Amino acid sequence: MGKKNKKNKKSDVEMIENESDLYSDHGGYVDESPIPYPHKLECEVLGTMDDDDLYRLARSLDDSISKISRMSLNPYPWEVELCYVQQEMQLRSIRKSTHAEWISKLPAVEAD
Repeated sequence: MGKKNKKNKKSDVEMIENESDLYSDHGGYVDESPIPYPHKLECEVLGTMDDDDLYRLARSLDDSISKISRMSLNPYPWEVELCYVQQEMQLRSIRKSTHAEWISKLPAVEAD
């Protein structure tokens, strides 16, 4: 019979044992990146941030992605963090619209 494919039998979890490995490839400029790596954001921190701060963080990450991309470096670390920020922004938007819809369907309260 044919040969078995033995390329990579490790699971994704086993392959990424060290989180720093995720952000290690920046086109050969790992130590010389002019823009510091983004901080890994915790969901609990994002959930407690003010809307304005969340928006500023998204803009900052987006600006960093643009700068890094223009330098032909890998913007992956910034893109990952931006995805988490955008997800939080989406959740808040959905929550606000759902709450507004629920409020509009409540029966009117008569004033005394």
